[in-house]
Amino acid sequence: MHKSNYITSFSTKQMDVHYFNEEMANAFQKYLVNNKDRLAPFEPLRTYEYYELNEVKKRIRATVNLQEKNKGVSLVFTPKNSSDIVGNINFTNFVFGVFQACHLGFSIDTSFEGKGVMREVLTESLKHIRNKYQLHRVMANHLPTNDRCAHLLQRIGFIKEGYAKSYLKINGVWQDHVLNSFVFED
Repeated sequence: MHKSNYITSFSTKQMDVHYFNEEMANAFQKYLVNNKDRLAPFEPLRTYEYYELNEVKKRIRATVNLQEKNKGVSLVFTPKNSSDIVGNINFTNFVFGVFQACHLGFSIDTSFEGKGVMREVLTESLKHIRNKYQLHRVMANHLPTNDRCAHLLQRIGFIKEGYAKSYLKINGVWQDHVLNSFVFED
């Protein structure tokens, strides 16, 4: 673990949170590889190439492009005074106008699970997104079997709104999802 040179967007008690940029490619690749097996049941099938540095850099550039166009935001977080990425949060599919909403996805390194880190970082990230983009609703969906995710979302104020059959192709199989949302009070 060594001190980060990343530009910190905001901090929580335990973590520094950064907007994604290409400088983070090596650290993010390490995060992906280290957590590949644990995250596989919750993500689309990934090819070997997905984890290669050049592919990671391409995805980061695409993400930065979306951020520049106000179509989404990708954040990574590191322990204070470290450049080791231990989690990421993606706010995607921004819609403005009368809807003012987006989708949320997130993951955390297995060694940081159960320590309150994700709850802390998600809570502050929601505030940041609200203040910066004036969104009204954030939607987060999860597999019905993902009790850990369901509990976390509920603890930070998400409300279960429904159930979608065959919603996303996760780990190679079309799977049902529980639909949740967080609505900011005006």
